Amino acid sequence: MTLQNLNAQEGPNLNDAQGKRHGEWKVNFPGSNQTKFEGTFNHGKETGKFKFYKKGYEKHPSAIMDFDTGSDSIAVKYYTQQGEVISEGMMLNKKRAGKWTTYHHKSDQIMMMEYYKNDELNGLQTTYFKNGKVGEKTNYLNGIKNGSSQIYADNGQLLQDLNYKNGELDGHQTYYNPEGSLVAEGDYKNGRRIEDQQRK
Repeated sequence: MTLQNLNAQEGPNLNDAQGKRHGEWKVNFPGSNQTKFEGTFNHGKETGKFKFYKKGYEKHPSAIMDFDTGSDSIAVKYYTQQGEVISEGMMLNKKRAGKWTTYHHKSDQIMMMEYYKNDELNGLQTTYFKNGKVGEKTNYLNGIKNGSSQIYADNGQLLQDLNYKNGELDGHQTYYNPEGSLVAEGDYKNGRRIEDQQRK
């Protein structure tokens, strides 16, 4: 099929002369009339908004990806079947990149904020209680805990002040009770305790 012939035809799901998807496409799940995804291709490359559906659920897309025609970046949103945003962020070359935000169920309140590079956690990951207080702050490097990590109670009280290296406890660690009193502390190396002090 030549591109000239393609342009003369009507309807979705067409290919260009090289056999690449071109124009509007709408694909169903095998053996079903339910849409799996729909969007527009430009000679094999996704362009603009694509809607993806979960099998058995067609009320609302489970994901909408907005492909930038001038780059390899994609703005992504994941949804519940009621159309509420679960999480959103960017992809680069179809891998998570930069800031991603996840929301509490049936709420626009942020539950988690994290940063990615090449589909791996890189940087600070912060989780929040529904009251807006920080629940945890942990640093990551290439998908592994690396650096400081703090865990809090829902009233803002610090419960654990930890340090990691290559995914293992490394350095000084401190633990507090909900009233803020120090209950334990110790030093670790490569995940193994080398010094520990217990307080009653």
